Amino acid sequence: MGHGFAIHLFGTTMISKNRNRHQNDRRERVKIFSGYRPKYLFGPIVYRKAGMKTKTIMMCFALVISGFFLEGCSDSTAQKTLNNTAVDIEVEVVKEIGRHEEISYSGTIEESESIALSFAVVGQVSRVLVTDGDVIHEGQLLAEVNDKSYRSAYEMALATLKQAEDAHRRLLPMYKNGNLPEIKYVEIQTGLLKAKAATAIAKKSLDDCRLYSPVNGVVGRRAMDPGMNAIPNLVSIKIVQIEMVYARVAISENDIASIRIGQNAIVKIGALGNGKHNGVVEKIGVMADPISHTYKIKIGIDNPDLQIKPGMICNVAVNKTDDIARLCVPIRAVLIDELGRNFVYVVNENKAVKKHIETGKLLKAGVEITRGLKVGEHIVVAGQQKLVDHSSVRVVNR
Repeated sequence: MGHGFAIHLFGTTMISKNRNRHQNDRRERVKIFSGYRPKYLFGPIVYRKAGMKTKTIMMCFALVISGFFLEGCSDSTAQKTLNNTAVDIEVEVVKEIGRHEEISYSGTIEESESIALSFAVVGQVSRVLVTDGDVIHEGQLLAEVNDKSYRSAYEMALATLKQAEDAHRRLLPMYKNGNLPEIKYVEIQTGLLKAKAATAIAKKSLDDCRLYSPVNGVVGRRAMDPGMNAIPNLVSIKIVQIEMVYARVAISENDIASIRIGQNAIVKIGALGNGKHNGVVEKIGVMADPISHTYKIKIGIDNPDLQIKPGMICNVAVNKTDDIARLCVPIRAVLIDELGRNFVYVVNENKAVKKHIETGKLLKAGVEITRGLKVGEHIVVAGQQKLVDHSSVRVVNR
């Protein structure tokens, strides 16, 4: 600012003569009245015998006024420069999409069917013909117990049966001729039936000394060795079917409503190199775990080469979908102001306008916008760090 620049400062200067007390020593005094407009800012103001304190106050006040004036000029100049200088930016259009969110959970592979086999009779195991991991077929002999006592019981029952049959064959003609009382014939006939039943039981016990596979499958676990005692209902061999396996996953209560029977899934198994296996949701549990509040689902996976084994840890990705359209923008477009509020810059007539928004969930395509934007608006996705509200911009999408 030049010295020739002048504005009114405080008020007019009045010089009074004190004739009563100082008639011989006339001095000019400066009195400042705040109610008057100044004539000069830096003009000649005469201080005669003014105190040092008064001079200091006047000088500081003048400097403060000058500082405010210069700051206003500086801000105005900076704002003018900012408005006139276009910032290079990149933009994207606000889109409306349905939610196709991929949810991922850890799970465990389990067999499609499991059968626990045990001997129906008590005895000492004489031999076991299979071991863990063996592929077996329906009707294949798996193990045996010592059958000597059961064979003897069968032979005894068989002898009794033959005796009863012989007696029945001899006495039947006599009964028909009327030479045998009916009560005697009923006794003979009952003995024959008892002998037949005893023989069948003995034959069944003898057959139960051998353990056969009821289905095709794989030996999941062999729980006995030769010399051990077989006991009914004590598992001897466990057979599993793994031509198709299940990935068993616990789904949270927030996501279970979006899972449907027949929904596709991708299963990755770390033990097999994280290769992708296609699966389909086949079973959904209806009761939640009382502690974790999760629901069990089972995803079927074809396993023709039997490479997928029960117990393997897997990662399951399922597309969580709904029919509600939502606004979505790239995550990098969303900024946070000093008050913690989310906002974006919307381009309008080559100006970047600051808009506060409300965000929803993270989606695969970006972030969901619940309030503050409309479909088709152009938002800044690159260069927004250089912007302030209503900055001039130039779109240079690459």
